[in-house]
Amino acid sequence: MRTLIALAALLAVGPFAGSDALAGPPADLAGAQAIQFTVDNNFTVSAFQGQMISYQRFLTDKRAVRLAAGLYLDRTDSDVSKTYDDDIGERELLNWDNSFTVKAQYVFYRGDGAVRYFWGAGPKVTYGNSRSETSSSRYEAGNVEFILYGYDNESFGAGLQGFCGVEWFINDLFSLHAEYAVSAMYTWTRRFEERAETWDPESYESYTSERRSPSFSSDGVRFGLSARF
Repeated sequence: MRTLIALAALLAVGPFAGSDALAGPPADLAGAQAIQFTVDNNFTVSAFQGQMISYQRFLTDKRAVRLAAGLYLDRTDSDVSKTYDDDIGERELLNWDNSFTVKAQYVFYRGDGAVRYFWGAGPKVTYGNSRSETSSSRYEAGNVEFILYGYDNESFGAGLQGFCGVEWFINDLFSLHAEYAVSAMYTWTRRFEERAETWDPESYESYTSERRSPSFSSDGVRFGLSARF
């Protein structure tokens, strides 16, 4: 359904792009550039391949390169106060989460008409880091009870992503495409965790764990829109 909506919307946009844009698929794509978007429900668009930006450039009429990059940053601070009869308790929470992904892909096209098949592959690199710190304190009869807990997760992945699909070149400016992708990755993860209680000097605990693992996974099917310039 979302693909039909996308097609109807693109055809409606066509008349405003000028008569040249309605002449059918481009005769030669060499040198053409495009920004790619994902087509979601109700024809909402977002960055293709789940990234902040996805860029494509045709080297020839049959070959192209794609670059995709994404960045995610999130920080949360919260303070909670609670009264226990005459005692007061406080809790502070800090969460930090960031990640980025970079992809570079080489694409091969087959066909000369409006509908063309394509396939390709390229390297994929990911990095992520998340931290959480929680501190709880309680004032009771002049004494302070304090608990600190925190962890740090870090991950790095490198591998290869392959894909195949079909693209409909509606005119010189727009095309719709659907593709299926798989990834083969090798991932390294590290987790550091610690806990301490102020009233017990021997309560401090910490540990670090590392894991290295290969993986092969499906990235599913994506429906996309390319806007060339």
